[in-house]
Amino acid sequence: MNPGYAGRTELPENLKALFRSCAMVVPDLVLICENMLMSEGFVQAKDLSRKFVSLYMLSRELLSKQRHYDWGLRAVKSVLRQAGKLKRSDPEIPEDPLLMRALRDFNMPKIVTDDKPIFLRLIGDLFPRVECPSKSNPEFTKISHDTAKKDMGLLAEDAFVIKIVQLAEILEVRHCCFIIGPPGCGKTAVWKTLVASYKNNNQDCEYDTLNPKAVSSDELFGAYNKAKEWKNGVLSVIMKNQVKNDDKYKPTQFHKWSVLDGDIDPEWIESLNTVMDDNKVLTLVSNDRIPLSPQMRLIFEISNLKNATPATVSRAGVLFINDTDIGWNPYMNAWLDRSTIKILQGTREGANLP
Repeated sequence: MNPGYAGRTELPENLKALFRSCAMVVPDLVLICENMLMSEGFVQAKDLSRKFVSLYMLSRELLSKQRHYDWGLRAVKSVLRQAGKLKRSDPEIPEDPLLMRALRDFNMPKIVTDDKPIFLRLIGDLFPRVECPSKSNPEFTKISHDTAKKDMGLLAEDAFVIKIVQLAEILEVRHCCFIIGPPGCGKTAVWKTLVASYKNNNQDCEYDTLNPKAVSSDELFGAYNKAKEWKNGVLSVIMKNQVKNDDKYKPTQFHKWSVLDGDIDPEWIESLNTVMDDNKVLTLVSNDRIPLSPQMRLIFEISNLKNATPATVSRAGVLFINDTDIGWNPYMNAWLDRSTIKILQGTREGANLP
């Protein structure tokens, strides 16, 4: 039903003839935004909705054209949910700074380095003389800092710790997240350090990793064999274990992740559309339905979204790690620290030899 849309098949001509054409209009984002702000408890919903939509329209026109940028209705809805959460946690703060904080903090993790000053100026123009510091969790930030340094053996640079905290904030709002960045930028280190930070914060976290491009679509989701018997795929088995608390998963765990480390391909990710949107259900060919529990998350670790469709991009949160965010210095310094420790240990052991 989407001509030329990757990962989907057009309807046959005889089936198309049974449908009648209808006119459609573009949704009024200002009206939708205003109603959602009112439902979240905002009093100045009319003025704030205009500023909200103006920022997204200007960002679409003025920022660079990146495949992971999404300024559509799903992105609007996610930021509004975050703004409502901030309002309920700090009801005494004026509404202008509150919405400004939500727009800035929720969108900054996906903005590339060159676009950050432009985006911040746009927010400054729409909210003149409004200052609102980011709402941080100093306790969790300290735990992440100590975990990266002591448990993971990494250099806990500020930019690295910020990415860990940003990923945790995205996963509080979205149940699917793309971790995007060039090879060697620290994508795996970010989510693995977050897992260790959760455990140090008394929140048990378990995960399974798989490369979706290493298996076929039938092996990933499941298929019928020649005897017409259903055989589950790798991802469906993982998700069933998480729902039913089988294998290593338990009901007491706070976080259950499925980490898909591989390139995005419309052939397999289109089958996850019902999981990634608000339905949160994986529907298999066998008519089996696997719902996502509140603890479950899907994390995609990828280098780019070149082959992803706009519908896929809009369905998940994005954490973009620039190659300049961490750089090469931490790799070298961490290696030197490890090498120095080994040399010192070897010297001590040599000194104790008879």
